[in-house]
Parts: sequence; structure tokens; C-alpha cells
Amino acid sequence: MMMPDYATIRERMKATGIGFAGIEGAWWLPATEPFVLPTQVERDLHAIAAAIFLLFDVVTELYGTTAGAAAGLNALLEHKVPSHLLGLVSSGRVEGVRPDFQLVVEHHATDPRARRYRLMATELEICPSAHGFAHAMQVGYGLPPDLVQGFADYLAGRELLFVGTAQWSEFLLEQLAFCRALAEVGARGRVLYDLPQATLTAEIEQRQRWQPPIFGVNAKTPAWEEGISRRLAQHRLAPYWDNGTQWPTDVGNAVLFRFGYLDCFAPNHLQYFQAWQEAGATWLNPAHFILDSKVILAALQLPAIRARIALQSAQALQVLDRTIPATRLLTTATLAELLAQRPAWVVKFAGYDQQQQAWGGRSVQIGADHTDVSWQSMLEKYLVAPCPVVAQRLAPSLQSDIAFFDSNHAEHWLQQGHTRLRVFFLRHAKADAQHDVEGRPVLRSTIVAGAHLTVAGGSKQVSEATDAVQAPVLFLA
Repeated sequence: MMMPDYATIRERMKATGIGFAGIEGAWWLPATEPFVLPTQVERDLHAIAAAIFLLFDVVTELYGTTAGAAAGLNALLEHKVPSHLLGLVSSGRVEGVRPDFQLVVEHHATDPRARRYRLMATELEICPSAHGFAHAMQVGYGLPPDLVQGFADYLAGRELLFVGTAQWSEFLLEQLAFCRALAEVGARGRVLYDLPQATLTAEIEQRQRWQPPIFGVNAKTPAWEEGISRRLAQHRLAPYWDNGTQWPTDVGNAVLFRFGYLDCFAPNHLQYFQAWQEAGATWLNPAHFILDSKVILAALQLPAIRARIALQSAQALQVLDRTIPATRLLTTATLAELLAQRPAWVVKFAGYDQQQQAWGGRSVQIGADHTDVSWQSMLEKYLVAPCPVVAQRLAPSLQSDIAFFDSNHAEHWLQQGHTRLRVFFLRHAKADAQHDVEGRPVLRSTIVAGAHLTVAGGSKQVSEATDAVQAPVLFLA
């Protein structure tokens, strides 16, 4: 396909209304073209989505029961969880998640030129950002906008309500832009934060918020803008930001997206979550504390969890074993293994750390980057941290050369950058009939959309940033 030039790509993305804190438009380095992956990866993603939703179902159904206690699940998921969060349990099922994948290259046994990608999900991000950014990339490069259309199909006339924490408000504009994009295809979306619009706007304009260094931005860019009023007006975003001073007591049958972990919200706001659900709203990511922790990945190793998954789908268990790297809770019992196999492991905060260090790669420590002495010192420090910490088998992600544009429209190459694939998963209440590659009928209840690749130089820690390259993904046979 013919790619638009840089000016067109950037202006198309900017015209969607996206922004990050004081940056208008794309806040990353745009790739010169989409990143191409084979349709095999797209097919695998649908199988992975179904398997991950099954994992969530089995874990949430078993947690808190006598069987869960006997299986060791309750103790695993409650490890170092703040007492005030233990009572936050929801009956809803997970209907939306955005995994972060490593692209592991597997070469053919007899043909070294042939390769296949194995996807390793190192994170199951339950409160993800980047809806607006992923959509803007698709618009910018002229790809089908499958993310906004997927959400519109899922919503089926219901309103999508972003329920956000002001602690993560740097992402406000991209969420408003996504709501505007929904409106353009006949759907409805709105943003509601835990501070009134007037308060949050004043704090931003008075430089009490959005001041670097913040996530992904070390310093203000030349075009940094302290306020947001102009951008709200210019990009027609204001109608999608709820301007009430209090949260509504009833949101009807809205679909709710919780943008923030439970420990980000004050108790008076947490009280709304269950009430909205009981009144008929649906959470994409229910207000259940176990969903906010990476420890849920370690639950896959429990025999009782594996047996329940296999009972429903032996294939799903195989997919999960192939997709989720071995994950362990960091305890004195696992310390010896991690010390002995330093290059094979990564450790990171699992959640509830109160300092926002459990997301965005902020607490990640990679064994291969340490000496034996520094690795032991770090593990001992993490072992006594007030929050749970997990260790995960290192999955060697694809390193790729990628061309990108800088702010002066000049083309450059990032050599052998480390990659992450991010994809949004949704699931319908009912399955739609599909057929596999051999024509056999299958049931596909999952929506896989908004795939995009982030590429970073230097460290294996990859996250969105002003110096990271991003590209939408194009699946081709």
C-alpha cells in the first residue's frame, strides 16, 4: 500500500485531538510506515485472547472460596495486599484487557530463513492507556480503524464511560479524542475523572500537574503547552468531558472503563463502583483488587487453576503455557532459584506499591543487566518491599531496525531496537460464527484490535516515551 508522507501522517494524528500532558499530537517518534506482521500472529492473538479471558474467569471464580484457600490461590493473591483493598471484590467478569507482548522469533527447524513469531504476554494490563493513541496511528497511516469500530460493535448502543484517576490525567486528551472518534462512527463515549473538570483544569494551568519529569517525558518539548483549553476547543473535545462537580449516582447501562488501580481512588469514589454495577452498568475491568496485580500471572502455576482451565479447554491451557512466561511470587522460598539463574529472570513490583512504580516499567530489574552482587542486593531489597513482587522468566523479544521521523521531518533509523507489541482485547456477551483457515466453523467471541508496536533503543525496558518509536501494526498474509 502507498504510504502517506510524514506531514500527512503527523497532521492526521494531530487532527484526531490526541495529546499527552503538554504535548499536542503524537508524543512519540512516528515510524515511517506500519510494522508488518504475518496473519499467523493475528490468528494467534484471537486464540490467546480467549485463553486469557478464561484464565481471568477461573481465577476470579475460585478466589475467596474454600477451594481457593485449599489450592493456595487465596494466600497467593492476598500476599502483601493493603488491608483496605481486600474487601474490594466484584462479581463482574473481565471484558477488556491490553496485554503487552514480547515477539519471540522461532526459526524453522530446516529452513533458517523461515521464522514464526511466538507471543509472550509479560503483562495483562487491566487499566491500559493508549486507546486514542492507537486509533490515531491507524488514522495517520491510513489503516482501517478497527479499535474504534471494535468498541462501537461491543458497545451496541451503550455509552462508554472512562472513569479515571487524576493521578494518571496526562492521558486525558487521548481518551477524549477516542470518545470523539466513537461519536464519528455513531457510538457514545464520555470521560469522568475523580476531580471536577474545573479543578483539574486549574491545577494543570497553574502547573500543579503535568510537570516533567513524568512518565515517558523527561523534559518539556519546545511546543509544550501548559493549559488545555485551546486544545479542547480546537479539537472539539469538550463535549466528551463530564463537567459535573459530583459523580452521578446512576449511569444506567453504561460500559465502564476504570482508568486507575483501586488504590488510586479515594474511598468515597470507590463506593460508586459497586452501586453502578448493581444498577445495570458493565465494567470492562471490574473493581476487584486481584485484577490490579501481576501476581495473577503466577496463579497459572497452581495445579487447581490448571485443572479447571483444562476441564473447560485443554487447548486454552496449552495456549496459556505457550504465551505466559513462568511467573513466581518473590519470597524467601524462590530466592535461591533466582540467585542461581540470574540471567534468566526479570523482577518487578506486582501492584499496590502506592508510588505508581508497578506500571510503565518503572520497577523492572533485569537479571542479565546485573552482577551477581548487585542482583542479590536488589532481590533482598525487593523481598522486604511493602508490596508484592514477581519474578518472570526473561523472554528474548525481537530486536528490529526501524525507520522513523524526527520533529524536523528528517528520516532516521533506530538500529536493533527492543520491541513490545500491544493489543486491545474485548469479548462479546455472545459469540459470532466464524470459520478457521480450513473452513471449519468456530465461535469467535473476542475482538482483537488496535495493535501497535513500541520500539526503544538501549535498555530492554520498553515503554511509550518521547524517544521511543511507535508504529501501527499491519497484518499481511
